[in-house]
Amino acid sequence: MSVLNNLKNNIIVSKFVSWLEFSNTCRALNGLDDNTLSDIGIVRGQIPEFVADKMVANSNSKNENAA
Repeated sequence: MSVLNNLKNNIIVSKFVSWLEFSNTCRALNGLDDNTLSDIGIVRGQIPEFVADKMVANSNSKNENAA
């Protein structure tokens, strides 16, 4: 049972860390002015989707490098 509990805890910690990174990145981008966001190529309403897409892309590249 200990192995199962460790796995569960690792998954929970991993999900929490991902959420924390997502939240902090969204908060940082929301702190930018509209002109700076425009320079990046997004508008304020696109921030959550933009961050989520980048996190998935980074996750995929990490998985490819590990293989």
